[in-house]
Amino acid sequence: MQGNLPAWIFVPIHGKNHWSLAIIRLHNDDAWLAHLDSSQGTHDPEAIFHVLKQVLYLIVPIDPALVMTGIMNVEQQHDGHSCGKHVLQMLAGAARKESNGLDRCFRRRGLDI
Repeated sequence: MQGNLPAWIFVPIHGKNHWSLAIIRLHNDDAWLAHLDSSQGTHDPEAIFHVLKQVLYLIVPIDPALVMTGIMNVEQQHDGHSCGKHVLQMLAGAARKESNGLDRCFRRRGLDI
């Protein structure tokens, strides 16, 4: 990976009147994608992964087929309007954690770093 790229990229996703969050993890010559959705089933994670892999390929020379993906379990919203708040809470939580905390989360899902 290029040295000037961040290790973590947070991508808010909007579609179908709903917000979710994607996380891109860049590490050495590998990349991982995770999708966090407070209303699972609203967004198609595979479609999101497909687009992000294509964008990632434009940034770093990595075969999209080699990029690992995972869906992370997050607190689910109990209404039809708090998705934006949930995305902000997920971002705030990620900002408070050291990268080791997120690394452990990725490892638990089989995305070994």
